[in-house]
Amino acid sequence: MTTTSELLLQADRLRPRSQQREIGMSDLGSCRRRTGYKMAGVQPVNEVGSVQAVMGSAIHDMVADVLRSIAKPGDLVEHEVNYAGILGHLDRYESDTQTVVDTKTTSARWLEHIKLHGPEHSHLWQVSCYGAALIAEGIPVKRVRIEYLARDTGEEYVWPNPEGRPLNPQDVKDALNWLRVVRDSELSMLPRDYDPDSVYCRGCPFGGLDGGICWENHVPGRDLRSARFVDDPDAEKWAEQLWQAREQVKLGKEYETEARGALTAIVTQDTVRIGDRYLRMTANNQMKFVSGPREIEIGP
Repeated sequence: MTTTSELLLQADRLRPRSQQREIGMSDLGSCRRRTGYKMAGVQPVNEVGSVQAVMGSAIHDMVADVLRSIAKPGDLVEHEVNYAGILGHLDRYESDTQTVVDTKTTSARWLEHIKLHGPEHSHLWQVSCYGAALIAEGIPVKRVRIEYLARDTGEEYVWPNPEGRPLNPQDVKDALNWLRVVRDSELSMLPRDYDPDSVYCRGCPFGGLDGGICWENHVPGRDLRSARFVDDPDAEKWAEQLWQAREQVKLGKEYETEARGALTAIVTQDTVRIGDRYLRMTANNQMKFVSGPREIEIGP
């Protein structure tokens, strides 16, 4: 019997992005080791697949179909670009406002993180490089916008707002500098930017449940992270890092308890604004930072 999730995983493996071997704009700011493998032409060892990716692709395809039917002259939908040798496919370009828009699907939990901390630099670099590529084609770009959609709740969050943010050339420079450092570094020296048990590593073409080639030098029978010790066998350094980390956790817990206790004077189950932050007390008596209220447009 073939289950629905297995069929979706097969569909994901057939996606052009899953089969793409060269680096793309979505790789900018991601794992440096993974990008290094791609640039070195290393063959994948893990048959990647993600049900979430298929869901995201389906959403993109449906949106693209609608956009093509209502596109104005000069608008672009699922447009392929190339900048500094990096391939990319932008979701859409709105010609009337000269804005590049990128859509990202995520979970409700991570969406709350984005609302509190802003987009990942990789997302910002990606949409900014789309803009730079269009400018290189002679198409004017003034602004960029990222639209996040939670797969599990349907909530949408538009960063930084519906008008977008002016395209900042520094974001493009930072992305290209990041890529230059990866390109100029020896593959074995590139950091693994995610843990081996993370969704990112397990779904990586060079990783997987057994660590793949990325973590293959780990000590047999031990944590896959033991590969870090094999790479850098400085036991004193690792012991000191462990000591310092635990001391910081201890101190941080003391600070947290002190601050939380003080703030119980004013924080309730209603959201309270304190400076640039918003706090509220949850039903299980946890003090939680939340995103601030946003204006909701109500249609006619």
